[in-house]
Amino acid sequence: MCTQASLFKYDRKHPYMTSINLLNKMKGISFDIEGLYFTCFRKTTSTSILLSYPIPPFTTIRGFIANCLGLRRDDFYLQNKLKIGIRAISNKEKNRELCRILKLVSREKEKCFKRVFPSAPMFREFLINPKYRIYIIAGDELLKKIFKRLQDPERPLYLGQSEDMVSIENIEILPIKPAKSNQIHSVVEGIHKNCEIARIPYKFSLDAKSLEELTISIPMEYPVILDKEIEGFRFGAELVWCC
Repeated sequence: MCTQASLFKYDRKHPYMTSINLLNKMKGISFDIEGLYFTCFRKTTSTSILLSYPIPPFTTIRGFIANCLGLRRDDFYLQNKLKIGIRAISNKEKNRELCRILKLVSREKEKCFKRVFPSAPMFREFLINPKYRIYIIAGDELLKKIFKRLQDPERPLYLGQSEDMVSIENIEILPIKPAKSNQIHSVVEGIHKNCEIARIPYKFSLDAKSLEELTISIPMEYPVILDKEIEGFRFGAELVWCC
């Protein structure tokens, strides 16, 4: 279960003033991201057919931000530093293609140099020009770095596979505040009516050998009306569930 634990410092001597100041100072980033042509968020459990998640998993968004900042591969620095919200703006159109998959990792005990790798034909599912709105909550200094690097990234950016280039638009720093509502403008944890249900990766264990997943509901239209109020963060007029 995802909680709305604070990412900010707490003053034990003045807890009331701290909470008031935090509510007044909390900020977040929102930006739109679009796959320029085709995008595939490969399902970890797919084998004979490479299926795609309908939205970028939380792990993918963290990797995307890490790439913006120039962090090294498999750096878990951001894993507990960010809260992330996702809104699917356009992800309805899908297709499949026949591709050739190379087996680059050998299971042979004795390692040796290879010029040729085994391959196999396989169908791959992809999304056509998907577009999402991403919401980021972080500490003040990290938020400023992310805002700067979204506009001037350290490396070329992609989402999903390394050839899936993206465009970023409408980058904003917004005042935010915790709130409760049954009208939500993002994906939300759990199973809800009028939504597509998906189970997507949330975070890795520290040794990267296991993966925690969340069941989420992707609304068909926004805002989605839930049966009861849930906790979230208000980005302007939008109430967003972040995790």
